Amino acid sequence: MITALAIQLVKPEKVADLTQLMSDLTSQVRANEPGCVSFEWVCDADQPGRYLVLEQYLDQDALTRHQGTPYLKAFLPKLMECLTEPPQVTMWRQALPGNMVAPPSYFHVGVVVPDLHKAIARYSDVLGMQFTEPATFHIPRLEDPTPHAADLVCAFSMTSAPYYELIQASGDGIYSAAQAGKILYFGIWEPDMAGRLEHLQHQGVAVDAQFKMDEKSAPFAMITAPDLLGARLEYVDMADRGPIEEWVRTGKYPGGVGG
Repeated sequence: MITALAIQLVKPEKVADLTQLMSDLTSQVRANEPGCVSFEWVCDADQPGRYLVLEQYLDQDALTRHQGTPYLKAFLPKLMECLTEPPQVTMWRQALPGNMVAPPSYFHVGVVVPDLHKAIARYSDVLGMQFTEPATFHIPRLEDPTPHAADLVCAFSMTSAPYYELIQASGDGIYSAAQAGKILYFGIWEPDMAGRLEHLQHQGVAVDAQFKMDEKSAPFAMITAPDLLGARLEYVDMADRGPIEEWVRTGKYPGGVGG
């Protein structure tokens, strides 16, 4: 893991301009860089005009890809117009052993429903929240446990995380109607799906469903068996974070997994 810290000293009259620039850059990074684990912009609580960009990348390749993106190159000259001096950038590397499993990042709750459109209307009415348009995800290989192709139809709440994910009941596997009426799983971002699967197997945690592009590929999502309290966990590849967050922000999904 590589962490980059950049201190920005902003001209008072340029705060609004930089806020828009940073918002646009953050959206681009989250939508296009699965190797970027975190990209945050925060302000100094005691010193007005002093800001900090905190970036974390899985490895040097991910950082190099970020540095070479056209949107970052277009951003930098505009950034300099907003600052009193060049940003103070420092680089940090992980001090503990690199083979540690990354901590989970909880971001949604999955619920199977008999009728997706009725559920969206009901949840919107009762909870007072807006939902995205439903999206259809074409899954080339869903192992739950028998391998088969599947279409997953769902919608997300347009809120801050953790989101509600409402899933249309289908088939007789992990998304069957028998799963309706309860929380199916708690969803977690995962930067290393193959490593997480190996870790679960080492810990003796069964996996009820794997979502894959083909027989030999690592899963891009997987759902564990219920634990002692009856709860499942869904691990989702960090590569899907950008599109899902764009979906939540705009209400329209920019393309389905495998579709």
